[in-house]
Amino acid sequence: MSKKITILIDAGHGGYDPGAIGIRGLKEKNINIEIALKLEKLLNHDKMFCTILTRHNDSYLSLKKRKQLLKKNQVNFLISIHADSSRKQNVSGASIWIVSKTRINREINNYLKNKSTLLFSKKIENIFKQNKNDFFLKKTILDLQSNNFQKIELDLSKEILKQLEKNTKLNKKYPNYASLGILSSINTPSILIETGFITNILEGKKLKTTNYQNKIANSIYLGLKNYFTKSS
Repeated sequence: MSKKITILIDAGHGGYDPGAIGIRGLKEKNINIEIALKLEKLLNHDKMFCTILTRHNDSYLSLKKRKQLLKKNQVNFLISIHADSSRKQNVSGASIWIVSKTRINREINNYLKNKSTLLFSKKIENIFKQNKNDFFLKKTILDLQSNNFQKIELDLSKEILKQLEKNTKLNKKYPNYASLGILSSINTPSILIETGFITNILEGKKLKTTNYQNKIANSIYLGLKNYFTKSS
């Protein structure tokens, strides 16, 4: 493979936004950055990948700025790292989320109306330049691309879930759909991984440890490696 696959790793929350708070004050933002940094290291040691991080430390970055990284870079895939919470302390396990069709359709329509600047593949850029005023052609192309992205997201999620299941309990065995802002870019396929519940005493304890964080990061890395090896 000549060109490296660029993965944008988004460590959810940060700075004055702690995310979910677990028992004994465990902050989601700290779990997210630790796993994100470990995943970055694994991917950068593999010649197949290169990475961009939305944050490298305990800093706050708005959703708008996180999404601008997708606008300004030719990112192949976005992975957003989070930890879950529940009022029920017995709930545990990892899950993966992808953007709902309703949300992505809304984002496509907003883009076509507002004509904001986005980076697309060269092929799509050329078609758009040649057909500047053809709204329906552009919409058809973006709809087809979003269908393709959803297939990528589903297939990749399954590979990662397969690896996660070897190291942790799964809260949901299949990818789920939601209207999440971080996943709503129309030019990049993306998934959000909930690595476990910090409101569960046992899982919260595990998520704090370097060993468990390494297992989660390695599961995500192997899922990415397996998916892109198969699809290359």
